[in-house]
Amino acid sequence: MTNEERKEYYMNRNVKLYPFYLSITWDVLFVWTMLSLFYTQVKGLSYSQAILLDSVQTLVACIICIPVTKCFSKMKPVKASRIGNLGYVGFLLFAIFGNNFFMFTLGHACLAFGYCVFIVKNVSILNQSLQAVERDKDYERVYGKGVSLYYVFEAVTAILATYLYSWSPYAPLWGALIIVCIAELYSLLIKEPVKFQTKNVDIKPRLTYKERKARQPDSFKKILASAFVITLLVYAALTRGVMSMDTSQFRLYLNTLTNEGSIPIWMYGYIFAFMRICMAVSSRYQFKFNLKFGVRSLIIFILAYIILTISAGLVFVFMPNSIFKIIIIIALMILTCCIRSPNQIFLNNYLQVCTPTKNYEKMYALRTIGDYLGYACLNAFYAQLLSVFNNNFGYANFVFVGIMTIPLIISLIAFITALTKKFAQKYTIIKEEYTED
Repeated sequence: MTNEERKEYYMNRNVKLYPFYLSITWDVLFVWTMLSLFYTQVKGLSYSQAILLDSVQTLVACIICIPVTKCFSKMKPVKASRIGNLGYVGFLLFAIFGNNFFMFTLGHACLAFGYCVFIVKNVSILNQSLQAVERDKDYERVYGKGVSLYYVFEAVTAILATYLYSWSPYAPLWGALIIVCIAELYSLLIKEPVKFQTKNVDIKPRLTYKERKARQPDSFKKILASAFVITLLVYAALTRGVMSMDTSQFRLYLNTLTNEGSIPIWMYGYIFAFMRICMAVSSRYQFKFNLKFGVRSLIIFILAYIILTISAGLVFVFMPNSIFKIIIIIALMILTCCIRSPNQIFLNNYLQVCTPTKNYEKMYALRTIGDYLGYACLNAFYAQLLSVFNNNFGYANFVFVGIMTIPLIISLIAFITALTKKFAQKYTIIKEEYTED
């Protein structure tokens, strides 16, 4: 087998293996459905402390993302992702054996480290594998398939976690640890794309200082000098911040229903799982939507999100209490959740194709920081609104979405204007002739 044949075989195999690998490493499975209950009921934390741990994770990720990117810049992506798994292991071990808030804080710091490594290096596995066999056009389809699988697994593990938690509160955490170990073993099947990026060439003459400088990867400062990159990051931060509220709202509403006795606690896991299945479907087939509507997909999603969220608030406030009210609100909230994943996948694709840099790891680091800052700021704002309105889901939705509508639409217009004006020949990135794995 020649080197070219080996490259084609192993890189195409990487592409086939990648969706499953992404699905079990994109986040920690098993734990999120019951983690707040675990912290409060088993470990003795207050509910505010349990919520504060999310903020700790967000803050740590913002601080370490750029240093992690620089430290791991020359490390091969598969090897780096294996190290990222250790961050997940640390989080789970601190959660299992920790007995105070400080130890749980260290655990969430480990989780932030693992997540930053995966965001920066995990995508490089797919990027470099596709580029090695000239299949760049398949990025959105393959990545979307991986995200879809993640939501399917999260739905299944959400249901299992409710039963495991009732059997033993520690069982979901041990289940998550088993999944992380499987991910570590599975990574052994993936070949380092870097091995197949270069060919045997003649020795080139020694480069001058200016030539070496010109060939160096773009710095963070140079990347941020692009107006298009700035508009992309601002839009991504706002949409991530606003649309991340849907899961918080969904959990708040389900908690209210279970506390009131409107639904049994076991149904919580099934409803949450159904929401994740719907998100899996939207992630799996988002490329077909983008194929039809192109950049207009972003406009459709933002307007649909605003309408659906306000509609859920209207039903909550004005419709009399009944089973039909509960069904309508849950249905509307599930639809808002289904919008989030395709929007994020579209942005990843635009980031990869349209940004004026090939240093994607640094771009994803900046994107991660922007997302986390957007989430942290808007989450704090939404939490304050809930406090003001005494956890009234409807009124908080009205004010939050009403205030955020204008900056969302302005950032959307700025982003699309930059996208279509400066990259008119590049922005139509969806191709009909996808490669079949």
